[in-house]
Formats: sequence, C-alpha cells, structure tokens
Amino acid sequence: MTKLANRVISVYDRKTSMRLAVPEWIAVDDICKRERIKRKKLLELIESNKDPKLGFTSSVRLFTITYMHHLLENYTPKVKSSKKEYENIFSAFKLMS
Repeated sequence: MTKLANRVISVYDRKTSMRLAVPEWIAVDDICKRERIKRKKLLELIESNKDPKLGFTSSVRLFTITYMHHLLENYTPKVKSSKKEYENIFSAFKLMS
C-alpha cells in the first residue's frame, strides 16, 4: 500500500495542507513540468476551476486523473493516427465540468 504524503502548500497566499499519495504528487509535478508552470500556479488554476461541491484535494485528484487520461487518450504514436495531439492544460479543466 502506498503512503500518503502531507505537504503544506500555498494557494492564493493562503497556506493549507494537502495529503496525496506519493504517486499523485509525482503526477502533479509531471504535469507542471509538461506545462512549464510552477506547482503553486497549477494548484491555483485547479482551485479557481473546481466544482464548488468538491473539496480541494478531491479536485486535485480529479484534475490529475482527467489530465493524464486525456493525454493518453489523445496520444499520437510515431505511426500516423487519426487522433490529434493533446491540446493543452485547459482541455482537462473543460473535461472536469
């Protein structure tokens, strides 16, 4: 079983703690590298686009899995395919709603 990692984060200059599994933190960091944004900015984007009925941690998990799923779904292998390349980070926000 994977361990949960608690981290203190800052979202819109408000400090809070969030607990995710280590692979979830790695996925968040991978998204940041791919999109060339800082983790703080990604978390602020998630906060501002989340469903008000969901908590912040749940929204981060939902965004991460939605982003990765959309990325995989639209992955274009080296062989020609009819599927298009992944557009950008905002496509995942649209899919969350």
